[in-house]
Amino acid sequence: MIDNQINPGLEVFQGAHLTVADEAICPDGEPVVSGQDVSDGASHGSDVTALLIGNGKGKGNVKGIAPKADVTFYAIGYDSSNCPGSADFDGRSATSEGIRRAVADGARIISISSADTLATAADDEEVAAALAAGVVIVAATPNSVKDAESKWPWSFNGVVSVNAFGKDGKIQEDQQVAGQPIGWKETTVVAPGANFPSVDWRSGSWSITGASLATPLTAGILAVAAQKYPDATGNQLIQSLIHNTRTEDHKLSRDGASGYGPVSLRHILQVDPATYPDVNPLMDKASGRPTAEQVAQGGVAASPTATPTPTQKAPTATPTVIASGGGGVMVPLLVGGGVILLLIVIAVIVIIVVAANRKKNNDVGGAV
Repeated sequence: MIDNQINPGLEVFQGAHLTVADEAICPDGEPVVSGQDVSDGASHGSDVTALLIGNGKGKGNVKGIAPKADVTFYAIGYDSSNCPGSADFDGRSATSEGIRRAVADGARIISISSADTLATAADDEEVAAALAAGVVIVAATPNSVKDAESKWPWSFNGVVSVNAFGKDGKIQEDQQVAGQPIGWKETTVVAPGANFPSVDWRSGSWSITGASLATPLTAGILAVAAQKYPDATGNQLIQSLIHNTRTEDHKLSRDGASGYGPVSLRHILQVDPATYPDVNPLMDKASGRPTAEQVAQGGVAASPTATPTPTQKAPTATPTVIASGGGGVMVPLLVGGGVILLLIVIAVIVIIVVAANRKKNNDVGGAV
């Protein structure tokens, strides 16, 4: 996991296999926030992490889709998604540096719940290297047309782009334009992400909504599929994800608002991904970044260096309250009783970056 910061002492993480890397991505950043007075920088990371490994206890009773997974959390280290000043990662953005570290440490699935505008040539190479290594990158789309220029990394070739829908089956409403649903032409799939309970109601918010919530749920579903079918490649997992949306078998099809359709845990588990081609089906996005040639060449020439061994952070006995920003999962919709959660035995390293303080850029995509 990569987000700004996290509070691992929350009751929702008691008993979870949560490790926080010692070093923040940003220089001098602080990975962990603790105590009752928690900064907003830890709210998003804590909420979204709970969607993967939450135990259902504490405020919001948030239960994760993969509660037995081993999760490593890489922190940006500050309360925004950008490093202060001009941190230099050899031309990479902080998000890209997070991708590099996760791939070096053995990540198989990376989930990024943010959309930023900064994307350099080095970022292209890092994504290409991840794809070449068989890593699946899952990224959130923006929650408003007013953030239409925030397209890194969801608009990149090979990346699974996720939007949120509600319990009523409708795509989430634009969070800055009242009454307007928000969809994107290059959405890959949609997942539940509307009106979830938060792990903290300190701010008075009783529910939270956004693609940030749908993204780790999609990553969690892919992780369960990878556990059941360990020989499946990253490309085959993506193929299975888009072929096995909804609850019943159907021909592969997509539309501009929901992509290939709503994710389905039970459906994806019914089909061996090895029956699909070992080809990433998402390499035709309008951005053209990274190119198929870059992926074939493995992105960057040099092999990434593993980050220092993460330190296990033991949860505290007393639940700690943080600010709203993530949410709880609708378990019956995705899990069907919860028994399937026992399948989780693999280690999952997921990147989640907070969507706050987005900048602007001018790549691809458009609201529909």
